[in-house]
Amino acid sequence: MTAGRRPVRRALGIIAVVLLAGGSLAGTAHAQGNDGKLSFSTGADFSHAYFFRGILQEHQGIIAQPYFDLSVNLFEGTQGLNSVSFNIGQWNSLHSGPTGTDGPAANVDAWYESDFYAGVGLGVDNWDFGLTYTSYLSPNDAFGTVKELALSLTADDSAWLGSLALSPHVLIAIELDGQADGGRSEGVYFELGVEPSFDVDTVVPISLSVPITVGLSMSDYYEASPGDDRAFGFISLGVVGSRPIPVGEAYGNWDLTAGIHLFSLGDGLASVNNGDELQAVATVGVCISY
Repeated sequence: MTAGRRPVRRALGIIAVVLLAGGSLAGTAHAQGNDGKLSFSTGADFSHAYFFRGILQEHQGIIAQPYFDLSVNLFEGTQGLNSVSFNIGQWNSLHSGPTGTDGPAANVDAWYESDFYAGVGLGVDNWDFGLTYTSYLSPNDAFGTVKELALSLTADDSAWLGSLALSPHVLIAIELDGQADGGRSEGVYFELGVEPSFDVDTVVPISLSVPITVGLSMSDYYEASPGDDRAFGFISLGVVGSRPIPVGEAYGNWDLTAGIHLFSLGDGLASVNNGDELQAVATVGVCISY
């Protein structure tokens, strides 16, 4: 994946399509019901910039990112291996800026990215292990397809720390075909992160989280030039708030989210971000789960 504006009319069109799609998906989820083995979520986020693991994709116009995810609970126990799950989903990024308007495939020019993924998760005591295959596609042919296999480990520390959960995680992503940085060699990405979260009891209750993420290259993931692999990619610090939208239990759980993330980019990534090492990205979105 690699990194002018269109008229406001195009941006409003993107928002309308996303809202209609989200409404259709939510309607399907309501009709299906939930017996405890299946869970479904859908929603959309809106922003003015998009960085994938620190790699600039777009920083002009309006960016809409609708998604859906289906999870199947295959096994649930009480000790040792306490859960096995399978999930599939799709994530999209629609752009009104240059990467949406200048794509080679003019009939779907705003549809910059469409990702399909499938994975399995294992819960062992207070640890969650994940194995996920993802195919990153560009419907408007702005970048070549990237196929990836990712391994993740997340600690469920809520039982240890009471009301404060840190949720530390480690991620290793191995490129099987294609390169996210547009380089010559498939790379290996390494990520460390923690996300302290807590509830704030005010007139309007709000859940707050402070995600901190460090992105590194284990091998050829951030290639500034052929043979020049930069180990440090980025570090990001964010503040994200969410609050429920009262729509009634029969319609699932609706949440309104808003946040801001500050990216500090390494030298290689700053070079493709107009030389800027710091970038703030604000987002707002709606999530529906059932």
